[in-house]
Amino acid sequence: MDTLAWLSLAGICALGAMSPGPSLLIILRAAASGVRPGLAAALAHGAGVGIYAGLTALGLAVLITQSPFLFGLLQWGGAAMLLYLGWKALSAEAPGTGGKATPTEPISTRRAALQGFGVAFFNPKVAVFFTALFSQFVAEQQAVVTKLGMAALPAVIDAVWYSVVTLVVCAGRRRNWRGGNLAHRLQQVFGILLMALAARLVISI
Repeated sequence: MDTLAWLSLAGICALGAMSPGPSLLIILRAAASGVRPGLAAALAHGAGVGIYAGLTALGLAVLITQSPFLFGLLQWGGAAMLLYLGWKALSAEAPGTGGKATPTEPISTRRAALQGFGVAFFNPKVAVFFTALFSQFVAEQQAVVTKLGMAALPAVIDAVWYSVVTLVVCAGRRRNWRGGNLAHRLQQVFGILLMALAARLVISI
């Protein structure tokens, strides 16, 4: 993979981590209990993402050597999935800002870590996302180090992003953190990039 491919992969993974969803809610809930639970949830979530990413990268590598035809079909299916995910991200409505946050009971660091790992590892959408995404970057006779790097990249980006979210929340600068509009715009950018990546595949095949 060249530098541009790595940057593209990193950018999409970063925007994917930043887009709102159940993972963000789990991290915010853990961060409300303190820095340690928040960071534990963030790091555990990154680990869960890394496991999925690693299994996906290695599995696709086997598939491309054993059955190039099936891998080609998977690439087209991945492009269609990226196109669909991009359209969903673009068409999503902006979240409302009128509701009040309900207080939650503090959770332990261990429980926060389990929740952070679980929301990533037991989410089938994560597997679908990485299958669709990595099918555009995995190539025949690709070095094992490259595949491991592809798996580590989203894990590190995910853990770092949610750690930053935790530190911002715990800093107490804003008692009611309102990131809805920013998150919505990031989600739209994410959608555009996914659709562009799908178009890139269609042109290159």
